Amino acid sequence: MKTSCPHCHGVFEDGRAGAYLRDEQAIAAIVLWGSGQFDTADIAKALQCREDAVYRTLQMANDGARADRRRA
Repeated sequence: MKTSCPHCHGVFEDGRAGAYLRDEQAIAAIVLWGSGQFDTADIAKALQCREDAVYRTLQMANDGARADRRRA
């Protein structure tokens, strides 16, 4: 069974997720996470998307930030 999330990039197959949030959704997730007041479940509920997409987006942002720090 395939399902898709209108806010995420990609299609989910049988509970397997390979998607990230895009554009404003990704920025909103990063800002909410950065506030320290929300966990990934709260953010997913607020953005009406899957929690694993929020997690992957935050992980990707964190990895990018680490790479930027190494270059500096």
